[in-house]
This record gives sequence, structure tokens and C-alpha cells, in this order.
Amino acid sequence: MSNPPEDQAAFAEFLATHLPEAAREILAAVVRSVPDYGQLPRDLLERDVIHRAEENLRLFARLLGEGREPQAGDLDDMVAVAVRRAREGVPLDAVLAVYHQGALAAWNFLAAQARTEHEREELLRAVPQLLRYLGVVIPGVAGSYLRERQDLHREQWEAKRALAQALLQGKPAELLADRFGIALGGYHVLALRTAGTATAVGDARPAAVGDARPAMRVIHREVDALSPLALTVLDRAGGWVLVPVSEPAARVDAAVVRIAAAAGVRVIAGTATAATVSEIPARGEEAGEIARLALGLGRPTGVYRMADLALQYQFARPGPARAWLLGLLAPLARHQHLMAALRAYLACDHNRVAAAESLVVHRNTLNYRLNRIAALTGYDPGRSEHAPLFAAALTAFDLSAAGL
Repeated sequence: MSNPPEDQAAFAEFLATHLPEAAREILAAVVRSVPDYGQLPRDLLERDVIHRAEENLRLFARLLGEGREPQAGDLDDMVAVAVRRAREGVPLDAVLAVYHQGALAAWNFLAAQARTEHEREELLRAVPQLLRYLGVVIPGVAGSYLRERQDLHREQWEAKRALAQALLQGKPAELLADRFGIALGGYHVLALRTAGTATAVGDARPAAVGDARPAMRVIHREVDALSPLALTVLDRAGGWVLVPVSEPAARVDAAVVRIAAAAGVRVIAGTATAATVSEIPARGEEAGEIARLALGLGRPTGVYRMADLALQYQFARPGPARAWLLGLLAPLARHQHLMAALRAYLACDHNRVAAAESLVVHRNTLNYRLNRIAALTGYDPGRSEHAPLFAAALTAFDLSAAGL
């Protein structure tokens, strides 16, 4: 704005005399046009919105009279309101709509009060100043609102991360949960891994970044969409997600599939359910081991539970049983055609014709190879009491070959 001519100063005075009535017109327009504000208590609207509307009009009148645009210091009150609305959860579009609807309502009211041609001309000449005023105020309010929302999101994210870490480590978490207003209960405990990372979820060893960064961004987005009450500990290597048991398991499974599709990587989730807070550390260890096994064995994207990998979970642990099972197949280590025959025979549910066809060999050839396995190991895969031993031995062998 340049130095104001006398008619602008006169218009500023005209505006100042109609502040209370114009503020009430603004309130009526806001309640009518902005649903989020229409739901606020009436006493709050009377006390807050009308007061702020008068202050806003008074500022515009003063700036119009001084012939200048608003400076940063002029916006302090409006910024404070924007910050408060951000903390109250009022959407940004509603906050900004108040300024547009308020300006329109005030303008229509003042136009109705203009009694002479001269007053109407003054009103029209003030339009450029009004637009410049809104052009400064709207970005200032929006910027303050967004910064506050980012700060709130960061605070909430850090709070949830700290709470999740405490729960997974078995540390007292009730006071922390109460501090941030989070109700504790049962959780689906998920250990997430992506195919682009080099460590198990939650492992302290270094990880290759690979495809993890976009995957983590997608995970954050999908977890937020899955449940606002979910707790996460996520980094470039993967992470942990605690989803309230009130969320159906099918929704959790679908979220993992969406994460993989959006990130363009294979995503594995091991999961176990903790009925109480005290069970979370143990279920977390279980979920992490399941995720490690599923990824190491090359399983496709999905959510894996103990029922899916119970044998692998057991045979992945060192012990005399695992050692014996690996020893059972040791004589076959140099005979890959015998290993292939054993796998085909077991995969085809002991059907020799189907197994021979899958190997593209004659049935007699398959019989010879199975007999050779029996001779080398001392156990016959064709016998009902020996076949389960070979199935378990192959599981242990695959785990060992995968470094698990």
C-alpha cells in the first residue's frame, strides 16, 4: 500500500465504526459455511471468533488508514490462533476458509451500509488493499499452522516410538502411556523386514540401505492408515509395529501387501499376538525370529505366523536333534540327483509316478535312486516311519544352507 489518500482514511474510519456489527456477520457466515466451526460450542464462538473477527477488521482498518501492508509483527495474534487450531485438530482448509468467508461477509455487510455513491466508491477502491491484505495473512496463517502440525506429528511419533521401545524391552510403560494419553492393551506384534536390508528386524548389526528408505516411508503411511493407535519403532533396516488387537488380522495382512506393492520390494512380516502388555517382549522375539526365517528361506511377501513356520522355527535352533537330522543327509551331499529325487518323492506325497514325471525320468530310475538313498543313509524314504525323518532333515538342511 502507498500513502493513503484522504478517502482511504475516511473509509478506514467508516469501517472502524461498524466493527461489532461486521464481526457478528462474520460469525454467522463462518457458522453457516464452515462445518468444523459450526460444531464448536456457542460460548466459544461468541468469546473467540467474534473477538478475533473484530481484531482482524481493526487491523485491516488501521493498515488501510496507514497505507501499508501487514508486517510479521501484525500477524502475531492470527498466528497464535492458527497454532491453537492446529493443536485442536481443526483442518487447515477450515482455518483458511474462515478468512475468506469472513472477508466476504464483512464486505457484503459494509456494502449494505454504504449510503452514498461516494461511500460505495471508497469501498470499491479498497478492494486491491483487501486482496493484498489477504495475500499476506493467508500464507502467514497457513505456514504457522503447518509448522505446528509438523511439530505435533514429530512429538507424537517420538512418544509412540519411546512407548513401543519400552513395551518391547519389558520396561515400565504405564506412566509414559498416561503422559501421552495412550491406552495400553493387547497387540499384534509385527517384525518387519524388506528384501533390500541386510539384517534381521531389530538386529543391531549394520544394514544396507538398498530399497529400505522408500519402504520405510510407505510403512509409516500404511501403519498410520491401519490404526492411529499403532506404535512403531522403524528405521532403515526394518522395524517393529504394535497394532491393537482390536484391528482384524486380515487388515494387518492387507497392509503388508500394500506396503510391498507401493515400495516395490519384498516385505516380510513375522507376527505374534500378545494378549497383555507383559507378553509383548516374548512375542516380539517370536515375531522377529519368524521374520528372519521367512526372509532367509526366500518366502514371498506376506505375514507369517508360528503356524506357518513351526518346524523351521524349531529346527533353526542348535541341538542334538538338528545335528542328527543334518547328519542323516550328509551321505547325499555329493549326489544332487539323489537329493532331487528325495525332494520330489516327498513333495508328491510319496506318489512315485508323479514324482518320476516331475523329474522327467522313468519310474524305475526313481526307484533306483530311492533305493540308493536307503543304502547310503541306512533309512528308507519309502517306509512310513522313515519318511517323516527325511522331511524334517530337508527342513534342517534348507535352514542350514540359508545360514539360519
